[in-house]
Amino acid sequence: MVSRHGCTVVSVGNLKLPACDNPDTSGTVVDYTWDIGVITSNGYIAHNPTEKVIFVSFRGTYEQGDWIQDFTLTHTPWPPELTGSSVVTGFYAGYIVAKPLVIKNALEVATRYPDYRIIAVGHSLGASRAAMFVADFALHYPELRHRLQLFTYGQAKCANRVFADFMNGLNIPIIRVVNKGDIAPHLPNDDPTLVQFGTEVWYAPTNNTVICSSGDYSRCSDSLPQSALNAEDHSTYPGL
Repeated sequence: MVSRHGCTVVSVGNLKLPACDNPDTSGTVVDYTWDIGVITSNGYIAHNPTEKVIFVSFRGTYEQGDWIQDFTLTHTPWPPELTGSSVVTGFYAGYIVAKPLVIKNALEVATRYPDYRIIAVGHSLGASRAAMFVADFALHYPELRHRLQLFTYGQAKCANRVFADFMNGLNIPIIRVVNKGDIAPHLPNDDPTLVQFGTEVWYAPTNNTVICSSGDYSRCSDSLPQSALNAEDHSTYPGL
């Protein structure tokens, strides 16, 4: 662990934390990290005293094992508290293996800083895991629900309608950013039971930003034809 540019920087396996090079995140302190290799799962929990924010960050697709998880598209009934809810097994596997550490440490930091917001973030594979963390944390610690927020980038369809309705019903900020023709948010495209949730913020190819909420994404990235979707936009999110 080293400190530079006014914030604490760590390495988590092959993961670096380049956000700490950004002046906007000056003062951010990393409290905990996890790096689980059996089922690849990496991330960190940090806090920023100036902004009064706790970050629970899940790393996205990076290694071959991640791609295997990405395409393990069977369904797993989860969480057990939501009858009829199911999530994509590949995304679930990477969350559940890290859950004991993430929940325990997130709760510890949240208790230490009781007036801080708790923001879960993730890109790609990490986006789905961040969403599962928010659902899990909200169910088990409802008294902290009002502090939760979720920001994801390039999130695939990770769950069915029951899970999506629960997330939308939390009445917390859930922002799902989509970059231009990123294909990931439209995958899997052969399973109509999987849906998106939250407010979509779409960086359109015309360089304007379109916001869609209430489950109607027809004016956002869903307005693109299949031929306009691509993998390149998945790795070129502004600021990531």
